[in-house]
Amino acid sequence: MPYSVRVLKELDELDPKLKGVFFAVLEEIEKNVRETVKRSDFEELKSVVSDLVHAVGDLAAAQKRTEERLNSLTERVEQLTEAQKRTEERLNSLAEAQKKMSEELRTLTREHRKTREILGGLADTVGYGLEDKIFPYIADFARRDYNIEADLIDRQHVVYPDGRHDEVNIYVEGRKEGQRVLMVGECKARPSRREIDRLAEVVKRLKGHFGLPVHPFIVGYLFSPEVERYLREKHPEIRPLKSFEFEANYSRTSRS
Repeated sequence: MPYSVRVLKELDELDPKLKGVFFAVLEEIEKNVRETVKRSDFEELKSVVSDLVHAVGDLAAAQKRTEERLNSLTERVEQLTEAQKRTEERLNSLAEAQKKMSEELRTLTREHRKTREILGGLADTVGYGLEDKIFPYIADFARRDYNIEADLIDRQHVVYPDGRHDEVNIYVEGRKEGQRVLMVGECKARPSRREIDRLAEVVKRLKGHFGLPVHPFIVGYLFSPEVERYLREKHPEIRPLKSFEFEANYSRTSRS
């Protein structure tokens, strides 16, 4: 421990024995001071080390939690990957099923088209059968119900100036009170609204083409209540008749 010149001068003035004791005390004090400083530094070092140990422990715990989260995330990713794989397999299966369904639908459409053609042919056959059945009664029907004398009873294709044409299954030319008139009819087993609308369009075109009054009627085996109501509300000009009425109410005549 360094001492000032004044302190040393004063110490020189002391009794040698007392001075020796005094120096011994000073040395002990210096020694204690050195030990105290070292112990303090050591305690501080221990504190620092303890804090470091705690920090390392916290870091290790955090790393463990991070690893656990990473493991959980990895497991979740694997689950999602597997789910995506299953979804892709289902989508491929659905695509295959859709392809098969489309092929079956095309087949059904073709078969349905053929069925409609067959049914259409059968309907035409039934309609022509009805026409052949009622043709002998048409002249008396026209005379008694419309006061029309029939000059021509036939099936006709009426061709228009633009090249289009209408097939008229029952076509009657006649005279009513000296004026030329037409009667047109259609025969169907069970007339539908679409068929009634078609007949109404034909009548409209015939009126415009010939410039004559046209009396339309439709003959069927049976009319549904819906179709009867449709005729009354939408096309009251078209007269509905059941096929049996001709044989029951009118006389047979030779075809004109």
